[in-house]
Amino acid sequence: AVMNTNPKALAVVFFHLSDQYERKKIILSKEAMRQIHQASLWFTIEHGQTSLLPKALNKECIIAFTSNQNTTSKLQKDVAETFQSLGYDVNEEVICRKTGYSIDAVVTFKNVEVAVEVDGPSHFIGYQPTGNTILKHRQFRNLGDKPLVVVPYWEWNKISNEQRNNNKG
Repeated sequence: AVMNTNPKALAVVFFHLSDQYERKKIILSKEAMRQIHQASLWFTIEHGQTSLLPKALNKECIIAFTSNQNTTSKLQKDVAETFQSLGYDVNEEVICRKTGYSIDAVVTFKNVEVAVEVDGPSHFIGYQPTGNTILKHRQFRNLGDKPLVVVPYWEWNKISNEQRNNNKG
């Protein structure tokens, strides 16, 4: 999932994919289109290359990527409610106009917006982020329109446990 290749090598893949798509020799799944969108972001924006995808395919990939249904976890709700209780304005599940990524929350205080990603256990293998998580964070940091703060579940749980212990004493 983490793009770490030469843009020229990917250009060959995009060219072949585009040719097969336009000749209707391949049918792409929604998951494949989501991944093509991520690769296209890497190719065009992170590396300044001209898109090699046909406009129709590019549009289908963006639609597939942005229509991916996200669920709001209890952890995400807890984080959002805590920010709200501290006086911050919070908007949940915001789509970044530049990348198409869904951001868990945008927190605003004194006209400053910060994107907040609340990453639960499915975003990690042990305490290391998965490839998808690394790619999302990197692309959002490089291409997004606001700073990104990541809240890993174990750090949130530690804070929550400490708070509960302080309330007992």
